[in-house]
Amino acid sequence: MNVRMPDQAKPLANPIELLERFVDVNDWRLHHASPNEISVEVPGKWADYHLTMTWQDQYSALHINAMLDIYIIDQQLDAAREVLSTINQNIWMGHFDLLNDDGSVVFRHNLPLRGTGGATPEQMEDLVDITLGECERAYPALFQIATGVVSAETASATALMETAGSA
Repeated sequence: MNVRMPDQAKPLANPIELLERFVDVNDWRLHHASPNEISVEVPGKWADYHLTMTWQDQYSALHINAMLDIYIIDQQLDAAREVLSTINQNIWMGHFDLLNDDGSVVFRHNLPLRGTGGATPEQMEDLVDITLGECERAYPALFQIATGVVSAETASATALMETAGSA
């Protein structure tokens, strides 16, 4: 994925404005939920991802959620938990969760910024890039589990497979 940075970006105490610029430069759809929260639709290779970014003043931290358009039915919950556990063991930043109320899958990550004077454009780029990269890497395996096509072991191997190039 080729992500572009806005011109004249500087650190800000509340990184939502930086994220808005970042989203604007990439022509992604933006919804401003509040001064401290934005929602963004980002097109990916496998699906469109719904990102929600929330600035939490009391913690001086930025929280990001990426919802995948995958829903796990009850019969696939154990396999999905096994695959997510394997995937999460191999993620250095952030983690995937399976929401029990509707079987949806979400990637979550927090970026603490206390004492830093604010976020930098590079940090915002990394946060979004890591989030989207992990979603793209995990999507095929989670989709296979959701549709019941393969076993948890096979889906886990798919998620962990390193690829070179593209077809």
